[in-house]
Amino acid sequence: MTGVVAAVTARAAQRAKELGAEQALEALRQELELVPRLGVLLGPFRQDGLEVRKTRIEPAGDVPGLAVAYVYTPAPPPPTVAITSVTPDDGVPE
Repeated sequence: MTGVVAAVTARAAQRAKELGAEQALEALRQELELVPRLGVLLGPFRQDGLEVRKTRIEPAGDVPGLAVAYVYTPAPPPPTVAITSVTPDDGVPE
């Protein structure tokens, strides 16, 4: 899928900075522009197409494993992704 606009909320960006995960979060943001439905869907199907999803950033170097929540909205065009939450992952598989 192309044409998706992905952004990180100020709160998620601040949390990523605190965790030393700014580069990892930016890489995920870019990936979500190409594949906006990564990870697992949270909650029921909605008629308007809005999806709340969760994915994971794998641990690397000094960066811990992270759980990342985001919202995907297909309409109105262009489709958008907003990364809303970044938290240390507890290691439970998706």
